[in-house]
Amino acid sequence: MADSLENIFIILINSEFIIGILGNGFITLVNCIDWIKMQKISLADRILTALALSRIGLILVMMVSWFTKESYPFSSLDIKRNKVILFSIAGLLANHFSVWFATGLSLFYFLKIANFSNAVFLHLKFRIGMVVMVIFLGTLVLLPLSLTLVSIYIDIKIHQFERNMTLNSKKSDTETISKLIILTVESLLPFTISLSCFLLLMFSLVKHIKKMRSHATGFRDPSCKAHVRAMIMVVSFLILLAIHFLSHLMTAFYHNVMQSKLAFMLAEALGTIYPSVHSFVLILGNDKLRKASLLVLWQLRCG
Repeated sequence: MADSLENIFIILINSEFIIGILGNGFITLVNCIDWIKMQKISLADRILTALALSRIGLILVMMVSWFTKESYPFSSLDIKRNKVILFSIAGLLANHFSVWFATGLSLFYFLKIANFSNAVFLHLKFRIGMVVMVIFLGTLVLLPLSLTLVSIYIDIKIHQFERNMTLNSKKSDTETISKLIILTVESLLPFTISLSCFLLLMFSLVKHIKKMRSHATGFRDPSCKAHVRAMIMVVSFLILLAIHFLSHLMTAFYHNVMQSKLAFMLAEALGTIYPSVHSFVLILGNDKLRKASLLVLWQLRCG
């Protein structure tokens, strides 16, 4: 029974890797082709392309890490040390840019679609590109802190390998706490910003519906449809980011609490959902990408 479940999880994780590469690769390809044809690219497409590329990088890091764990569970000390350093730093960078590009996209949807008469909001609305750029540059300030925490985590893991024995309770707690702090630093602020964008979009939609009630248009109004679509995009990111955080939480407590390979594989499968599934949410929520995907499916069917 356990072997069957392990095989199911292996197939599921490998399928998520393939789906993620295809979905994010499709977004990148369509936007790049459109960029070459039109000789220009919109801000939304730039953010989507950068997000897709960062997700591909994140999936590749997760994929290589997963395959090395499965194929080479018993490695020499030098190989283990190099794997910890490489995957910890590469994973941090890929996850950092992936999360913040998605947060920038949520902020873009909010400023582009929401309607408020506030002077500060209007000032930001007419300078969306500058606001998004400032957010991206500002997030680089968090990188040194995250890299410092990762270096502490790496030192703990390497010390464990050098001792060639299981960490004592105090060491395990230190490792777990350092990983949780990294997750909190990397996830809390973008989650808060995206949640605020979602709530403000909902408030803007309610105000707009009240204003349009006399016209009896309801959700057929283009602005209402744009609000709903943007809210779906933002809330999907929030849900998938929460699942991603939960998966890392499970792996953080793996050595202390779970002590089960199936539980660890479940955490890996949950963690891969975030960069893989979100790409298809982005495709379905974007008119150009959705039409391009339908065209590809139609061509495949005809072929």
